[in-house]
Amino acid sequence: MESMIKFSDYLARFLSDKGIKIVFELSVGMITHILDSISTKTNIQIISVHHEQAAAFAADATGRVSGRPGVALATSGPGATNLLTGIGSCYFDSVPALFITGQVNTHEIKGEKNIRQLGFQETV
Repeated sequence: MESMIKFSDYLARFLSDKGIKIVFELSVGMITHILDSISTKTNIQIISVHHEQAAAFAADATGRVSGRPGVALATSGPGATNLLTGIGSCYFDSVPALFITGQVNTHEIKGEKNIRQLGFQETV
C-alpha cells in the first residue's frame, strides 16, 4: 500500500531536489502549510519580505544571477496579483522563475451564491 504525503511536503522536496536554495515570501494565510513543509523538510532558506512584489523581484534577481529558477511565494487573492509585475519582468526577459500561490479554501468558494465573490481572497 502506497503511503500518503501532504502536497506541501511533496512540493518542498521537489524544490529541494531541483536545487532551489532560497525562496522569498510574505508569510500569510494560504501558504502556511508550504512554508512549514519547506522549513521542516528541507534546508531551503526562507526570506520574508514586506510585500509580494518584493518577493517577485527578489526571485527575478536570483534567477538572473544564478541561472536557476528564483522562487516567490504568495497567498491567494491580492497576494497573487501583487506578484504580477515581477512575473512580467521574468517573462519578458526569459528569466527562470517559479511563482507559487496559495489556494482558496473550498468552503470559501462562491459556488452558486448570487454574489460576485465571497471574499477578496477568492481573487485567483
